[in-house]
Amino acid sequence: MKMKKENKSRVSSSSSSSSKNWNFQMDPELQRKKRVASYKAYTVENKMKGSFRKSFRWIKNTCNQVVHGLW
Repeated sequence: MKMKKENKSRVSSSSSSSSKNWNFQMDPELQRKKRVASYKAYTVENKMKGSFRKSFRWIKNTCNQVVHGLW
């Protein structure tokens, strides 16, 4: 008798897992988390770009000062 109950629970759990997979893609909380993660990725990307620009400007200004004898 115990074997039959276990089999039934396994069947119901597998059918419910397929319905969970469908709802998993439609979950608004998951979509929000993905959207927030993409915002964070853009933020990191822009910080890197800004840092690169600042360091490039510093190198450019330093070289100009050396060439023009101001350093």
